[in-house]
Amino acid sequence: MTASSPRADLSPGERIAIMVGILPASMMPGMDTFAVAVALPRMQGVFSTTPTEISWVLTAYLVAAAIFTPLYGWLSLRFNRRNLFVLIICGYASCSILIAQADSLQEIVLFRFVQGFFGAGFNPLLMQTVLATFPREQQGTAFAWFTTGRMSGTVVGPLLGGLLTEFFSWRLVFLVNVPLAALALVLVTRYVPGGHAGSAKRFDFFGFLLLSVGIGALQLFLDQGQRLDWLDSNVIVMLAVLGLVAFYLFGVHVLTTQNAYVNPNVLRNREFVIGLIFGFLLNFMIFGYAGLIPPILQNHMGYPILTTGIVMLPRGIGTILASLLAGAMLLRYPPRPVAALGIVLIALSTWMMSRFTADVDIGSVMLAVTTQGAGFGFLSVAIMTLSFQSLPASLRAEGTSVLSLVRRMGSSIGVSVLITQLARTTQSARAGLTEGVSLYDERFRNLALPQSWDVSTIEGLLRLNSLIDKQAEFIAYLHDFRLMTVLMLCLLPLLMLMRSPSRTN
Repeated sequence: MTASSPRADLSPGERIAIMVGILPASMMPGMDTFAVAVALPRMQGVFSTTPTEISWVLTAYLVAAAIFTPLYGWLSLRFNRRNLFVLIICGYASCSILIAQADSLQEIVLFRFVQGFFGAGFNPLLMQTVLATFPREQQGTAFAWFTTGRMSGTVVGPLLGGLLTEFFSWRLVFLVNVPLAALALVLVTRYVPGGHAGSAKRFDFFGFLLLSVGIGALQLFLDQGQRLDWLDSNVIVMLAVLGLVAFYLFGVHVLTTQNAYVNPNVLRNREFVIGLIFGFLLNFMIFGYAGLIPPILQNHMGYPILTTGIVMLPRGIGTILASLLAGAMLLRYPPRPVAALGIVLIALSTWMMSRFTADVDIGSVMLAVTTQGAGFGFLSVAIMTLSFQSLPASLRAEGTSVLSLVRRMGSSIGVSVLITQLARTTQSARAGLTEGVSLYDERFRNLALPQSWDVSTIEGLLRLNSLIDKQAEFIAYLHDFRLMTVLMLCLLPLLMLMRSPSRTN
């Protein structure tokens, strides 16, 4: 029996106990990410940074998690799974304490990167535990409960982040991880089985190094490209070449060596590969959304931090309810219609957001985020069920790490791409808005403008310039939401490639 083969000797009560045991651990990453997302605008003001710079509080964690996720696939084959859980929970909580004590953005980014090293282990180990606990016909329902536990962190996170940031300090947002980590430790050590070690293959350090360089270069390329004017900068060109070469060599290395850092055999399974594509774009949406919604609510719609947390609360509730419903649907239907429903709901929600105005009522905002949350729930459960429905048990440990790696890359790339696109579209929109702002333009001269916007004075010019900057950025947010809508709709044709699951394990 491999580390991820379902155990037939477990009673229903024991399976439920194991699921309960992993729920607090599954909550930690989501709660942390969305609590931090709400606090980012306040942190941006405290450290006097740009949106791109402050976004590294999210992306540093996500980059590290992407780099080190496959490592936990290898570690889970050599070491006791419960002991690995204890290690990552303790490390994660310790980093939270260090971040809360940091005095500069550079320190925070460094500690978030280290926290990402420990956080990389959560998804692979959690999925392995589910796969090793439940037989295939029950895995859809099990993943629904797993997603429910994980998404409950996204329910609590925004509200908690808003409360602590508004009334106390952004530093407490990170310290919230400590009591949850203590609870997770108690339940994991009590209920989660250690698992059986599988084949102990040699660690592929060269593959790990190539993947790390590739992901790091890609992330820096995306984050710094706009600021350095893309390919007009030698630094950006060097990063692009370095990333492409590293990924090319990594691909060749994986296909031509034994015991590669990422097992290429998992990519021979069609459902698993489709699940990877869906997983990438799902996390692209989830974490890109986390970097966009709090700033637009606080900076452009005038919502206080606490109200922002409350407005984002229905998103997590929608995800939880949809996850439970998806689990029930998967007992009767294949993953394809469940995934289609999730895609349509997410696209509908981002389309609704693309039509926001600065004075949109709070009910419309909550309806949009609830719809999006429901879409995340349906699609996430369907993806995990789809990805493993025909993957051999011997490949599941490495499959969980590959799926987690791709989803992590979607997370970090999503934040970077959407923030970069925001900056580019802001510049373009600003250029369009300022075309007619001139005393030499007859239409502008005939406009009835407030006295405070008198462009013949420096004070009036500065006020009008500030207004134009704000309007341009708001237009850019709406453009990002339209982009997210198109990306989701592009997934629908992939559903036709899915096969119905066989009835054999």
